[in-house]
Amino acid sequence: MVKRALPGVPYSLDDGLGFRRVESNGRKHIEILALAPVLANHPIVEQAIRDRASRYADLDMRSFAPVRRLERTGASLQIVTELPPGVRLLHLLADLESTREIAPEAALFELASLIINAVASLHAWPGGFAHGAINPAHILLTPDGRVVLTDGVFGAGFEALQRNREALWKEFRLAMPPAANLARFDQQTDVTQMGAVILAVLLRRPLRLAEYPRGVSDLVVTATESVSERLSSASGPTVRMWLQAALQIHQRLAFRSAVEAQRLFSELATIRESRSEGAMALHVLLSTLCEEPVVKAR
Repeated sequence: MVKRALPGVPYSLDDGLGFRRVESNGRKHIEILALAPVLANHPIVEQAIRDRASRYADLDMRSFAPVRRLERTGASLQIVTELPPGVRLLHLLADLESTREIAPEAALFELASLIINAVASLHAWPGGFAHGAINPAHILLTPDGRVVLTDGVFGAGFEALQRNREALWKEFRLAMPPAANLARFDQQTDVTQMGAVILAVLLRRPLRLAEYPRGVSDLVVTATESVSERLSSASGPTVRMWLQAALQIHQRLAFRSAVEAQRLFSELATIRESRSEGAMALHVLLSTLCEEPVVKAR
């Protein structure tokens, strides 16, 4: 069954951000994230996070979890976020891998569509908003079938750390596009991170530490070969091209924003012809793996 946080009990998502605990009051969940020292004890990082939280406070989006406040107590810096009930995509993928539960291709494509739509909604918002920390640990699946992006205030803070691509993956599980200079956390970076998430969904498991960035091209081939086998021989190459553009394997063909990526993904024949089937299959999958009943989205 999908792992859940117990109220008041600290837990880590293995994402390098720190330790969390959840306080529940009926249908309202408040998550308190105590930042890791590498973030909490860096004044420039703290200011960048505060600035981002302030700027994003007025985002009125059902697919974006709002940060309510930051609390500094001595060496401790805590981020308080309001979350709907749900399960992390990271835990769902871990369950699929460990239980070998059969996940229909249609359900996976529906889940991929929901994730892409959530990121595209953020990118379409006026003002050039970006998330900066998209990975399976920071995607919440709600009982009513929504995708909610969490932990969306760290992008500028990560820039302040001045880590390279390999270090950001190793420390924070963040997929980054190739760059000649230090990493930037903009919409194009969001697309790369989103591409890595969709790759994990199609593989039905989290990506391994050693599989990115050097092994990602082989993983794309592996994931899309299974698509060809289960659906049609024409589906695999089309999905492969989309993943390559999202992950910026060929930079001249790379997507610049999730809005662009969403447009092409929605045009894939496999997606267009199976959305109704996929929604039902995803509902059944979540109901099977989740401890509480999943309400079918309307």
